[in-house]
Amino acid sequence: MKILVIIGSLRKRNTYKTVKRIEEYHKEYSDFEYEYLFLKGADFKQCTGCFVCISHGEDKCPLKDDRDLIISKIENADGVILASPNYVMNVPWIMKNYIDRFAYTMHRPKFFDQYFMILVTSGSYMGTKQASKTLGMMASGGKIVTELKVFNSPGMNEKKKLKQDKEIEKKARAFYKRLSRKTEHRPPFGFLVWFSVFKATSSDSKTHLPADYNFYKDKKYFVDAKLNVFQKGLIGMFTGMFKGLVKMGIV
Repeated sequence: MKILVIIGSLRKRNTYKTVKRIEEYHKEYSDFEYEYLFLKGADFKQCTGCFVCISHGEDKCPLKDDRDLIISKIENADGVILASPNYVMNVPWIMKNYIDRFAYTMHRPKFFDQYFMILVTSGSYMGTKQASKTLGMMASGGKIVTELKVFNSPGMNEKKKLKQDKEIEKKARAFYKRLSRKTEHRPPFGFLVWFSVFKATSSDSKTHLPADYNFYKDKKYFVDAKLNVFQKGLIGMFTGMFKGLVKMGIV
């Protein structure tokens, strides 16, 4: 079982140490293999905000670096840990750049076969929920198994530290259990709505968003998944509703 850890920290300290503790728990299971990707050392250029990846396709991005290698690593992993510190109520710039470079996955999601753990480390409780929510977007079509917030405040007493240690172990084991019983993708309600919105809006975007148009025009759902009659009906209903809103200029 392969785990890819993507670390968006400029220091190899609290966030890295926390992931290593999770790895220690997973060493009890002989089928675990960890790979670390430090964004700080990756050939991963800063997003220029040109919007080309969204409008015309990610293959048209003018930045040539290790982006596709990172995609390959994610797709070849069974589980992915997105790990970041919390700086000023959110993720630091290096992780935000990672998010910006994959902005197109908000339109055309990927990683439906992957399971994700979201890890945020912080010296304060403030901003951890926002940082965790921001990281969660990068699961794209994948499944977020668990979220973990770890605090490194010097003011924590031994009782709180012990409680946190137990929480880290609990989340690590929960991640393993979910990975060990992988199942076929089952479209949640939110994903059906997500698909319907873009299916509807992309039908009128051949000129200004050709990448979306080409992605959705022949799709019945994001991926080839088994949809029941109810799910198909929901997609049809929502797509029709959103197309109507598009024509009215509301969406």
